[in-house]
Amino acid sequence: MLDVIPIIKSLWRNKTGPLLIVIQLSLTIAVVSTALFVVSERIAKIERPSGMIEEEMFKIWMRENSPDADMEQIAKRDMDIIRATPGVIDATPISSIPVSGGGSSTSLYKSPEDRLTDFPTAIYEMTEHGVPALGLALLEGRNFNANEVIFFARENAPKQTVAIITKDIADKMFPEESAVGKTVYMGGLQLTIVGIIERLMGPWPDSEYATSVTILPVIVKDDAINYLVRTESGQRDAIMHFLLEKLRSIDSTRLVGDEKSMEQIKRESYTSDYAMIKILSFVIFLLIFVNALGIFGLTTFWVNQRRKQIGIRRALGSTKAGVMRYFMLENVVLVVFSAVVGTIIAYVNSSYMARTHSMEILPVEYVLITALFLLLVTILAAYSPVRKAAQISPVEAVSNV
Repeated sequence: MLDVIPIIKSLWRNKTGPLLIVIQLSLTIAVVSTALFVVSERIAKIERPSGMIEEEMFKIWMRENSPDADMEQIAKRDMDIIRATPGVIDATPISSIPVSGGGSSTSLYKSPEDRLTDFPTAIYEMTEHGVPALGLALLEGRNFNANEVIFFARENAPKQTVAIITKDIADKMFPEESAVGKTVYMGGLQLTIVGIIERLMGPWPDSEYATSVTILPVIVKDDAINYLVRTESGQRDAIMHFLLEKLRSIDSTRLVGDEKSMEQIKRESYTSDYAMIKILSFVIFLLIFVNALGIFGLTTFWVNQRRKQIGIRRALGSTKAGVMRYFMLENVVLVVFSAVVGTIIAYVNSSYMARTHSMEILPVEYVLITALFLLLVTILAAYSPVRKAAQISPVEAVSNV
C-alpha cells in the first residue's frame, strides 16, 4: 500500500493515457451496470410464473364457415373428442389465450352506483374444465359447476353469473376479508365470486394489471373459438398434431389450425424482451472486450516506456513479484478511480430515467458487480505485459545507463 501515493503521482505526471482509460472505464461501468439491470429486469419479467402448467399445454384455433352452425354443440362435440384422446388431462374452449397479447379487459365495481372506484381486470371465458385444463391452483371457494356454463349470442347476454378471480384482484377489492361469496359488477353484469385462484397472467404481460384476472363461465357463440388442451408430460407435441388432423377430418369445410404450444405463445409474446436481452448482452460483451484491449495496450505502452526504470528497480533489489505487484496496483488504482466516477454517472443517468420514464433507481449492487468484474478483466488483461516487465534483467538496465 506504500506504493499507492507514488503510483498516483506517476499517473498524474503522465496523465493523458491514464485519463483516457479512466474516462473509458467510467463510461463502461455506467453503461454496463445499467445494461445489466435492464437485462435482469427483462429476465425476471419473462420468468414470472403465469399460474399455468405451460409445458403441458397447447392451443388450437377453429373457425366455422357455415352461418347456421351451432357453435355450442360443435364445441361440446370437439371437447368430447379431445378429452377422450389418450394422454389428454383436460381441455376447454377459451375466449383468449393467456400471455398471447390479445384478449379482453374491463373493470369490476363493488357497487353498480359507484363507478368512481374501478378495478381493471382481464377477462377469460371458459367452461368448468378451465381450472384443471390450465392447471390453476384454487386457494378458496370452488370451481364452476357444469350447469353454470352458458353459451350465448351477443344480443342475448346474461344479466348475472358467477366468477373466479385471481388473488391479486381479490386482495385489491376486499383487502380485509374474503372475496368468496361477494357480489361485484362488470358493466351491467352481476357477478358472484365463487372461487379465488392463486395466479393467472392476463393476455398482456406488459400491463400493470397483468395478474388481475376474472374468469367467467359464459362463452359467446362466435364463429371462431380457441381450444386450450393440457396433456400428460412429454406428450404435448404428438397429441397436438394428432388432434389437429382429427378435428380437420370431422368437417373439411371449417378451418382448424394455428396450433401452438403455450411455451411458443409465451416466447412470441416476449419477442421484444428477448431481443433487448440479446442486444444489451452484446453491448456488454463489446464494451468489456474493448476495455480489455485498451488496458492491454496501455500497460504494454507503459512497460516499454519504463524499461530502464524497471531494470534499475531490479538492480536495486526489487523482485519480479515486486515489479508485478507495482504494475497490478497501478491498474487497480485506475479501476477504483473509474468506479467512483462511473458510479456518479450511472446514478445521474438513473435519476433522470426515473423522473422521465418511471424506471426504478439503479441498485448499487449492479455498479459494484460491474466494477469488480472490470477489475478482474483489467488484471487479466494486464497480466501478460506486466509479466514481461518483471522479466527485464538488471544487467540490461545498467548497460543502457
